[in-house]
Amino acid sequence: MGNQARYLQGLLRGWGYTSDIFAEDWDDACKDQVRHVREYEKQARPDTVLLIQHSFQSRLVPLIARVPGRKAIIYQNVTPARLFEGFERKVAAACDAARDELLELRPHVERAFTYSKFSAEELVAAGYRSVVTMPFAIDWTAFDTPPDTALQAELSDGYSNILFVGRAVPSKKVDDVLRVFAAYQRLYQPRSRLIIAGYLHRDSAYGAYLHGLKDVLGIERVVFMGRVSPAQLSACFATASAYLSMSRHEGFGVPLLEGMYRNVPVVAYGAAAVPETMGGAGLTTLSDDPAEVAQLLAVLDRNPALRAQVLEAQRARLGALSQEFVAEQVRAALDDLLSSRPTEVSSSAASATVELVCPGYTMHPEAESSRLTRRLAERLPGARVLALRPRGEAASMELREQQVDGVPVWHFTPDQPASRVSEVLPGASSLETAVRVSSAPVVLVGVDTLSAQALLPYLGARAWGVHVAGQPSTALEAARSHLQDRLVMMESSNAEAAITTLWEGLRAR
Repeated sequence: MGNQARYLQGLLRGWGYTSDIFAEDWDDACKDQVRHVREYEKQARPDTVLLIQHSFQSRLVPLIARVPGRKAIIYQNVTPARLFEGFERKVAAACDAARDELLELRPHVERAFTYSKFSAEELVAAGYRSVVTMPFAIDWTAFDTPPDTALQAELSDGYSNILFVGRAVPSKKVDDVLRVFAAYQRLYQPRSRLIIAGYLHRDSAYGAYLHGLKDVLGIERVVFMGRVSPAQLSACFATASAYLSMSRHEGFGVPLLEGMYRNVPVVAYGAAAVPETMGGAGLTTLSDDPAEVAQLLAVLDRNPALRAQVLEAQRARLGALSQEFVAEQVRAALDDLLSSRPTEVSSSAASATVELVCPGYTMHPEAESSRLTRRLAERLPGARVLALRPRGEAASMELREQQVDGVPVWHFTPDQPASRVSEVLPGASSLETAVRVSSAPVVLVGVDTLSAQALLPYLGARAWGVHVAGQPSTALEAARSHLQDRLVMMESSNAEAAITTLWEGLRAR
């Protein structure tokens, strides 16, 4: 995000605008390019425009709210806290706080920009108006550093090199990269090496887990390189036979495009905004099964014609992201803000008389939770069902009602693809955001879903929950704690009793 801020600053200055970057923390390498955020309060005027880069907790909302001038947000997306649970409690809490800040910022900004429809969908769900997607501005020349010759020679030893680049944090699922590589090495290519280039804190819970998992899997030739120089990174890409990403959350995946730019075939798990980043190029998989993903790596290795086809498609993808085209599109998006008159800040969050949260409603229409939701919607005028988009359906900036068997349903993009084999459905940040900004009573049909677990701490007395009696659930005690007598146990043989209890309870409130 720091690189993005500097590149945008260069574009703005090139267009004749005065542009400064303000932050609380920065690396020594860019200390001459950044000013402390407290200086902005002294400099802000009614005619200044503040572009807020938001992706993590900043604690700057009070300052942003009180300074004069026009404000817009560039939403890089916030990683769901659940992806850090069990490893980094403080980071998980900061992610939750960042999503709180996203809602707190809404009354203060008149425009919102994102780099993907996936991120835009969440802003629309939060009630932001004037949401615009623009292409991610990349300085491609930054990838043209000559490779480190010694490292390149070391890695050019006849082994097939699988590469991942990025911070080794839980949301990047480097553990799944290890599992895929283990299957690839064992089933297809014993003469192979895995290179993980990026920051890794070995003494952290996740760092220790990765090293322990490597030993358990019995993988040979795994290289944790840690932070690398631009020349070392160039050497890694120059010797890579494939780039592999199993990340569970990307607002926009720059390393995927970097792999394409460096003519390395990219295989990526299609979570969050990854499919948009890939743009139909590379190989995007909706499966996180290690054996299935390893097979894709093997096919690339053994089928030269397919490999050439993939590389050609990647080059075509980059052609749509040329330096000049992207700069033109970014200027068109920002010019509309910078050259127009201030607009009134308002919100457009949709709501209903009752919010029925049933993530699997459309994907599993015959499930007990879906049947119960359907009957509730028929009994509750003005109720709407909030569900996940069907598998493979793209994110959309237009959240609107769809009729499914006569029931009004609003669909939201899951944070990662729903599995074909697992009954556990993924969470959906946009769905959870839509529920949080609604003022209506909420019925969580299935308190063991990831979305229900994420929402329970925020809904207070307006939340009701349903659990099918007899079904195992690790979330049941937490649901009882939050909901108390508003948790309804549904007997499979007598769903009408649960419907009546909910209907009477909601009507009484």
